[in-house]
Amino acid sequence: MELSCCKYPLAKNGTLVKEWDKNREALLSYMELSHLGVKGFIRDELTRTAVSGALIQIQGILHPVRSITSGAYWRLLLPGLYNITATASGYVPQTKYNVNVTNANLTSALRLDFNLQPRTQDLFISNENVVEVNSIFDTLSNYATQLRSGSRDALLDTLIEPTDRFRYHDYDSLVAKLNELHAKYQNITSLYTIGESVEKRNLWVMIISDNPLVHEAGEPEVRYVGNIHGDETVGRECLILFIEYLCVNYKKSDYITKLIDNTRIHILPSLNPDGFEHDYQQKEHEKGGGRPNAHNVDLNRNFPLVELEQSSKPDIAKPKPQFNNAENRLDKFTVSQYLLEPEVRAAIHWSLVYPFVLSGNLHGGALVANYPFDNRIIGSTKLESRSPDDSTFIMLAKSYSQAHKQMSQDTSCPHFGDGITNGAAWYPIEGGMQDWSYVFTSNMEITLELGCKKYPEENELQLYWNDNKGALLSFITQVVHGIRGFVYDIKTQTGIPGASISVHGIEHNVITYRDGDFFRILSYGIYDITAERVGYAPQTIRNVLVTNQSSTYIEFKLKPNESTEEKNTENLSKVQQIYNQSKDFILNRTLFLVIAGILALVLAALFGFIILYLRCRSSSILSYHSRVGFQRYNLIPQDEQSELGSSEVKGSKSVPNSHATQSDSENDEPLYSSQTHKFLFA
Repeated sequence: MELSCCKYPLAKNGTLVKEWDKNREALLSYMELSHLGVKGFIRDELTRTAVSGALIQIQGILHPVRSITSGAYWRLLLPGLYNITATASGYVPQTKYNVNVTNANLTSALRLDFNLQPRTQDLFISNENVVEVNSIFDTLSNYATQLRSGSRDALLDTLIEPTDRFRYHDYDSLVAKLNELHAKYQNITSLYTIGESVEKRNLWVMIISDNPLVHEAGEPEVRYVGNIHGDETVGRECLILFIEYLCVNYKKSDYITKLIDNTRIHILPSLNPDGFEHDYQQKEHEKGGGRPNAHNVDLNRNFPLVELEQSSKPDIAKPKPQFNNAENRLDKFTVSQYLLEPEVRAAIHWSLVYPFVLSGNLHGGALVANYPFDNRIIGSTKLESRSPDDSTFIMLAKSYSQAHKQMSQDTSCPHFGDGITNGAAWYPIEGGMQDWSYVFTSNMEITLELGCKKYPEENELQLYWNDNKGALLSFITQVVHGIRGFVYDIKTQTGIPGASISVHGIEHNVITYRDGDFFRILSYGIYDITAERVGYAPQTIRNVLVTNQSSTYIEFKLKPNESTEEKNTENLSKVQQIYNQSKDFILNRTLFLVIAGILALVLAALFGFIILYLRCRSSSILSYHSRVGFQRYNLIPQDEQSELGSSEVKGSKSVPNSHATQSDSENDEPLYSSQTHKFLFA
């Protein structure tokens, strides 16, 4: 708050008083705004105890708040209708729909409490549930395989096409279309923004899932990002169509219904709306200059740099140790050295908030699926920069290229074998989104170049849609492959968030989410898997078979290490035991009274003996003084022969008072003693 034009107003001429008069009411009014919106408590439905750390999410706003230790929360909101969801680890999420916030009472926010039902283990790890999900994932895998075969068109012919005509959407029409689809399919969609562009355009994301408002433990989350370069428009338009494609086929197609019911899909049609708007207004779009954002920065070169080094395998690169997903906090990327654009900052925040497993970043200008790494080891002469997950990334890239009508055999653009390429083998870049996502999150991301033309004419958009729609489905279905499961505390049987899941021989880990759930996409093979977390003993499961169909379900139950806290607890238990034994002894009245009586007699006898001794001693002293009498105290002579006098040392006096100086001692009054006795006391 800038309170005045003057930084240092003078007090003597009354200027400071005037500034206070101008601001005091405003300061009070601002404080009163803390009562806007909603407030309440998050409690356990069974025990009625507080649930701290619960997330309170507002549909359409990517900024959750958390409950404090007492379970209380506050959320500032403007007047309106809101869908508000509370989620917490170990509890079933709860959503309250159409909450009417009026802010009519300026002294108290709307009270909105949540009573969360504890989640039982059987809800997500029963054998029946595992078998059911395996069956569903097998079916989805079969559909994706069909899309990469000669029966692709037969499968796509069973799906309903979007009703929207093939045209370019400027920002306003994009927002209108997203709102239209959300209003029409509210039961399976949620619309939210991850931030703003330089020119204050919202970066809108549509979620499509059977439970779009919350992350369901054990259900993977995937995403598509389009239009990171403003002049590469095919991805933007294909994603708008793809949202409607999914919604209109829900409950109509077995494939689409199973996909939506068992995954949570996030779609961001445009990460660079400013660049698109600039290019959209040009007559010659290929030369429109809309590639960068409004600051003229290429967003796909603005992500934090990932530095690589040689791994234990001679042909594989890996990130340096400081570049990892175990410390993926937003504040790590907000330091000034990165100079992040607002769109990139929003994308990073988004990536760290949601547990994305798989991601496609849509571009244009070529026809290829490009996988990590885009960057190279400094000084390396190798053409390719292969990541630890190279075989898995090749599988993911082929899942798109082979389901595309032309990508795997196209010759009109620069041709790539099978329609895929390692990023650095094509051309190396630094600051790309796919490398950052792979290294700093648990998200496997590749870059998809959808066509040779960056900005084709509107009458060509249908051809691009027909080429890519099957590939868009095939790629996100790959999330069903690999391994999935939970990591639990063996004592409490609750999920452990932040545990690291490592595959032996692959130097790249994934991290469990808040319920302890994880997903790790892997190509076919047999693997040894280890789960570890600070404070727990690691656990390894060996010879895990990963097939070409459903992901393999595994569970880890970690044993807590004996900590200092546990030792302290043990010591406190011993103290408590002693206390309880003492308490029991005192409450045994007869025994206690007998022992207490004996102790009282002993103490009385001892006290009597002491009194008798003192009386005898006193009589002896009085008898002595009656014989010698008391003498008057006279001055002690101040000379060298006096035993209590001072002595000369090197011209200065040494005196009994160590704090006295030479000048002080010379003028001191002499001490007193008895002439007849050298003793100060008898």
